Amino acid sequence: MGLLADWQQQQMLLLLWPYRDDVWRLQGRPAQQQLRQLVQLAAPYCNIFVGCHPTQLEYARTQLPATVELLALNYDDAWARDITPLYTAPQWGGSEQLFAHGFQFTAWHGLYPDFQQDQAFAKQLARRLCQRFIAHDLVLEGGAITTDGAGTAIVHQASVQRNNPQWTLVAIEAYLKQQLQLQQIVWLRWANPLDETGGHVDNHAQFIAPDTLVTSLPQPSSPWYQHYAAQLEQLRQLTNVCGKPYHILVLPQPAAIVPEPDEFASIRRQPGVKVRGTTPLLASYVNLVNLAQCMLVPQFGLPSDAEALQIMQQWAGKRPVLAAAADEFIKAGGGLHCMTATIPT
Repeated sequence: MGLLADWQQQQMLLLLWPYRDDVWRLQGRPAQQQLRQLVQLAAPYCNIFVGCHPTQLEYARTQLPATVELLALNYDDAWARDITPLYTAPQWGGSEQLFAHGFQFTAWHGLYPDFQQDQAFAKQLARRLCQRFIAHDLVLEGGAITTDGAGTAIVHQASVQRNNPQWTLVAIEAYLKQQLQLQQIVWLRWANPLDETGGHVDNHAQFIAPDTLVTSLPQPSSPWYQHYAAQLEQLRQLTNVCGKPYHILVLPQPAAIVPEPDEFASIRRQPGVKVRGTTPLLASYVNLVNLAQCMLVPQFGLPSDAEALQIMQQWAGKRPVLAAAADEFIKAGGGLHCMTATIPT
């Protein structure tokens, strides 16, 4: 089986409590409220635990449902997807054959200077959950890779190469294939200029089933239309390890969202930390959360929200597809998928 896809990791959904006042506006309160809404939506369909920085644990207890398990964890910021382990497992076997892979982390090429707790997070979590842990020298964020759970992964070349200048692309590919038990890696080369990670797959394409990919396409008037169209054609040409093409779902790609001038006035300015509110915001419906029992589709308060939700509902059939507000998350540079991580136990 190798690298596990989200829907193959149906034991727990992890979220981290946002708290940084130099990243999240209004001391993180609007984002905390949105996280609480996300927890309430997902709770009927999966086990959830929320990691809280020790300084935030008692306050978070007053804000979250009593049924939600809280875990004191050390981290620098709340983007669980990028700092939790990637998991591999054989096709057959129990949890004793599960491996948690921890990669290096550099705060997306230095968006904030102190990231030691984020760097150590994967090992910390694996130890708390009594999982076998493998440490790697390569810099790789969870949002930069997606897998069909059957030997194929799509990885974003732009950010991975930028974060590993001492590695050749050939060496990176060989290493990932060996360590994550992958048979083929497909590289996405173009990153939306508004993606402050430098290029993450979960803003461009995501496997949602062994035979299905979701991606997006903006209006032809978009300055980036040709880039998205070329990416779509690349995905349409893609086949799995058995030579079969994937079914491609195409969601609308919203135009860049221009924030209000005073929307980020409450964020504390700190040397070395990315200044918020100076550039338009990237919103992506591809940045959804795909669980074994339900799907959570981000909503941004845009007219295209309903279209994205309808497309995913038609595909999912009887499986619940839930609308989840994500406008606060994109104001800090991420999305629904970025805020969550699926954890097998």
